Parts: sequence; structure tokens; C-alpha cells
Amino acid sequence: MLHSPGEHNRSTRDDLWPSVPIINKKRTKKRLLLASTALLMILLLSACGSPSQTQQQTTQNKIALDKALTDAKNIGVPNATLQPILKQEAQLSQTYAPFAISTDQYYTNLAQRYQALKVQVLGLETQTTQHLDYQATLDLHTMAALLSQRQSEGFVEAKTFADQLTGYQKQMAQAQYPKHYLQIINGVEASTQSLRMMGTTYDQIKTLQQTIKQLQASHLDTTALEQQQQYDLDLFRQANKPEDFTLISTQINAQLQGASTLSAQAIPYVGAVKLKQFNDNINLMNQYGVDTTTFQKNFLSDQTKLQMARTYNDFLKFSAQIDADLNATQMPLLKGQANYLLKQFHQEVTDWGNSHQYHDDFNGQNYPLTYEYDLQGVGSDADSSVQGAQSADDYQAAITFIQNETTNLKAMEADYNDKTSWDQPHATDMQLMQYYKATTGQVIVVSFVEESLRLYQDGKLIHTFQITSGQFDKPSVPGFWHIFDRESPTTFKSSEPKGSAFWYPDTKINFAMAYHDGGYFFHDSWWRVNYGPGTNFPHYDVGGDESFSGNGSHGCINMPEDQAGWLYNNTGYNTAVIIY
Repeated sequence: MLHSPGEHNRSTRDDLWPSVPIINKKRTKKRLLLASTALLMILLLSACGSPSQTQQQTTQNKIALDKALTDAKNIGVPNATLQPILKQEAQLSQTYAPFAISTDQYYTNLAQRYQALKVQVLGLETQTTQHLDYQATLDLHTMAALLSQRQSEGFVEAKTFADQLTGYQKQMAQAQYPKHYLQIINGVEASTQSLRMMGTTYDQIKTLQQTIKQLQASHLDTTALEQQQQYDLDLFRQANKPEDFTLISTQINAQLQGASTLSAQAIPYVGAVKLKQFNDNINLMNQYGVDTTTFQKNFLSDQTKLQMARTYNDFLKFSAQIDADLNATQMPLLKGQANYLLKQFHQEVTDWGNSHQYHDDFNGQNYPLTYEYDLQGVGSDADSSVQGAQSADDYQAAITFIQNETTNLKAMEADYNDKTSWDQPHATDMQLMQYYKATTGQVIVVSFVEESLRLYQDGKLIHTFQITSGQFDKPSVPGFWHIFDRESPTTFKSSEPKGSAFWYPDTKINFAMAYHDGGYFFHDSWWRVNYGPGTNFPHYDVGGDESFSGNGSHGCINMPEDQAGWLYNNTGYNTAVIIY
């Protein structure tokens, strides 16, 4: 068959290649690009459209969390407390929806996480507020106890801190947020530290005064030192912050160093005075039952050194040695005195209690009238103060406590023999007010012997009540105290487990005034009818609740409601309290 040239060529090409469609690559790429662009536009349009409900909820929950965090910071929740939540929020803000779950599911989970974090913030607010409230209450109790000690030691300067305490107590009554409690805590801690430093600083002033007297006895000119000492005393009377006492202490140390240079001229005289003091300390330790063998040897050695001293260096060596030996007597002397006084106190409690007992016709038993001072009362506190003492300040505080309680005990013994009517001024009340330097202002005085309360204003009796104090196993606390908390109304909750002999159900109290930490109050007792002598022991109450009215209180001072209300409305924070 004949073919044209074109036909021949086409047949030849078809024979060489299979019969398949020919692909246009440029056209295919264009189609793919158009499809991708279309898909991208769909996604973009979807993203730019109105958000879903779950996205909106997530946004709202995050805004609510941020507001809760801001509020928490504003009310004083510390940043450190909020830091874990802030960290978790930052981590959540950096997350993206994984391909494994739908977008709605992702935002639902995220919204729930933000909501949970907000709940945690609110919980931290409550927890922080409760913790700081409790801490502030404890700090106030500590300050009140230390203030009472300083007042009993006769520091007129303690009035400044009594005013501060009243201010803190008013702030506590109004406090709502952590920042309020933190402000109170910081103020109370500074005031408490100042009260601690007050004793040490005053001891330094006394040391400087004593040094001046020694120098004057040696006919040395002490005019400059006397002026400095008066300036120190003026600063001391004005001091109300820890840094004030630190400044005074630093100044006195420098003055004492200057005085030591001046006293080099008076070493022979001063040495004789210090030797006498050393010997007096040894005699006291012997009286307290302390082994003084080593101290007596040191005394003889010091005595010989002073007699043999001829040169200035000899006197300086003696002076350094006698100072060291005197310092070495301080702790054994204080420890010996504390234990000696403690033993005497317990002996007095036992002896007088055995010879003066209350015979209870209700149950036929006898009770020592000194039970508030025995081991179930402040006797155990006295033991703890001595056994737990570590420093000279600790032993001195224990000595002061025992001396105060011994004074209260002696006053109770005198009151027992006083036939003055319970609603009249008593000599023992006046003596104790003078002893505690509480002759001005209001003073609540409670007599265990008479089961009565007498309120004085500037030493003048203005009101009297009969009361019921703590029972034999739960005595009230004798001593010199101050009202540091006031609650009206409130609910008392038992600290004892149900089933205990001292458990009681939650009890509404109309007027409560705390005088000692540990839950000791003056308060109304609507479940009683009878008050006065004998009601602190087992008895029959003519109309009260039989379950709780037939014995003394659990350590509180119970009063009829109208009288407790009168006392509450006519006294205030920091009112002095003497119980004996």
C-alpha cells in the first residue's frame, strides 16, 4: 500500500510509543495551586469569622481568672503564693489545638482549666486570710503577755506599748483581708521586739549608773558621763521601735568603753567593790544550794592578785580576771535562785493548802484553797518556766513570774483572814495594785477566797459582782493580766473531745473578754443561777442547767448576763486584771 509521507511518519511514531494520553505538567501545577489557594481561603475565612461558643467561654474564663489574680494581689495575697497559678496560666496561653482532637474540644478543656485555676485563687485567698488571722492572734497574745511582764516590772514606758496594743486590737476587729493582717503582724512583731529589748537596754543603763557611782566614790569627775546617762534615759523613755533601742544600746556600749578608760585610775577601789560583789554572789549561791567550790578558789586567787598588784598592768590583769569571774557567777546564781524560789513557792502552796481547806457538803470532800497555785494551776507554769530556761533572760523571767505568783498567794492568804464584806474595798486589792503599779486607770480585781470581782477606777471602787471561777481540775489563772480580746456575741467551742468530762456543746456567749491566752475569759453564763463562795466547787445550783451549773468553770470567770454586759460596756481593751 502506498502512503503519503505524512502518513508514513505518523505510523512510524505510533509504532515506537504506546497509545497513552499525553500529560500537560504546567496545567496540572496550576490546578493544584488553585485548589490549595481555595482551601487556604476557606480556612482563613473560617478563622476570621465569628468565634465559636467554646472560644468565647475560654476567653471569658481567662478574663475572670486574670481579674481574680488581680483582686488577690490587691487584698494582699503574697506573689509567692500566687506564683504556681501564674506559671500554669502562662503555660496554657502557649498551647495550641492538637490535630488529634477537635477545636471545640480543645477550647472546652482550656476553659475548664482556666475555671479551675480561678477556683484555686479564691481558695488561696480564704486560706491566706485564715492563716494570717491566726498568726496575728498568736502574735497579739505574745505581745500582751510580754507587756504584762514589763508593766509588772514597773516600766512606766510600757504605756506606749499598751496604747499600741489597743490600736492593734482595734485593727484586728476591723481586719478583713490578708494585707490588713500583715500590717498588724508587722506592727505587733516590731512592738514585741521592742518590749524584749526594753529589759536589756534598761540593764545597760543601770550598769552605766553603777559605774558612774563607783567612779564618783573614787573622787573622779563624772560630769560628762552623767550627762550622757541622762540623755540615754530620755531616749529610753521615748523609744517605741526596735531601732530606737538598738541606737541607745550602741551609745551606752561606747560610753561604757570610755568609762573603763577613766576607771583605770580607780581600779584599786573598783576592784575591792567587785571582790565584795563576787563574795556576795558566792554567799547567795550557797544559800540557794549551788556548789561554790570553784568560785571560792577563784575568789581567793583574785583577792591575792589585788593585794599583790603594784603596777598599772597588774591592776589591769586583775580587773580582767575579776570581771570574767563575776560573769561566770551570773548563770549559776540565776539558776540557783529560780530553783530555790520555785521550791519555796511549792512548799508554801502545799503547807497553807493543807491547813486551809474547803469542806464541800455536797459531796463530802475537802479541797485545798490553794489549788489555783498547785500543779493543776500556775504551779506547772512555774515549773515549765524554770525547766525550759536557757538564757539569763529566761531565768530572770522565771524568777519574776514566781515572785509575782508568791505575792498573789500571800495576798490570798491575807484576804482569807480579812472580814471586810466582799462588796467593799479590800486592803489586799490595794496592795496588789501598788505592787503591779496599777493604781491609775481601770483595774478588774478577782478574789478566789470571796469568789467576787471588784472594779476600781484610779484606786476607787466603782462596781462589784459575785462570780464563779475555775473548778478544782480546771482552775482560773492567778496573776497580773490585761484584757486583749473582746467578743460580743461569740460561740465557744470545746477543745476537749466529745466523751471527755470537760467537753461541752457549742455554746453561745453574749459578752466575752479574754484575759489570758488559752481561752480564759470573763463572760456571761446563762446556764447558772448561783454565784459566789463555794460555786467553784461541786454544788447544787437552784435553777441552772444541771449538766454544767453544778461545778466551777473550765478556767473562765463566769458572771450573770446583765453584769457581764455591764462590765463589757464599761471597760475596754488593755484593762488591767489582777486575779488572786
